[in-house]
Amino acid sequence: IRTGVCSTMKAEIGNYVQDALNSRWRLDWHHVAHKGNSSLLRRHPKACEVWIERGYCRNRNEMVEPKLMWRELTQPGLKQGMLTESTLNPYRASLFALRKIVPVVDGDDWQRMSFDGKKPYNTNAWKPMVKPNCLIAVRSSLGQDYLFEASCPEERDRIIHLWKMATARLVSHAVAGNIDMMMQEFFNEAAIRGGLYASMLTTSDGRAY
Repeated sequence: IRTGVCSTMKAEIGNYVQDALNSRWRLDWHHVAHKGNSSLLRRHPKACEVWIERGYCRNRNEMVEPKLMWRELTQPGLKQGMLTESTLNPYRASLFALRKIVPVVDGDDWQRMSFDGKKPYNTNAWKPMVKPNCLIAVRSSLGQDYLFEASCPEERDRIIHLWKMATARLVSHAVAGNIDMMMQEFFNEAAIRGGLYASMLTTSDGRAY
């Protein structure tokens, strides 16, 4: 578990981005379902390994975007030689599609921050299954919410800082037209010809091919 001061100094942003791209985190992933005007935890959280996957170019016309990816750590069928679906086909969201990455401080703050304005989350109703002060809320441009739970508020804060730095840096490169810098920082030349996830072309609208 890595924690510490999260700086926003311009000279340190590059180091944070590389830290984000080269780190893996063990987090609990919470599935959330809406019912009426409230939100419910649909099932028990799943222990997952979470990381940022670098993008790569499949050819001159196709580009796989950098993604936030996660897979389940439990392997109930491993003795039978079977891997879980998320190991072979991890859950993912394009970094270009991430709209908000925020901490969940307490139930009141989380309700005021309600993403859609109609169905506020009430983490007080989720206790003791979750530790609200350890939750990371990720919202995509498709309106999908992802909730991850860190081991402590300090780890949560550092992860949010790293994810925000990486996402903001990627988008700023794209907007400013700094293609060379974007490719250098966020794309893996070694993966151009393929890899474990080479068959998955994911675009910013979340579709996978």
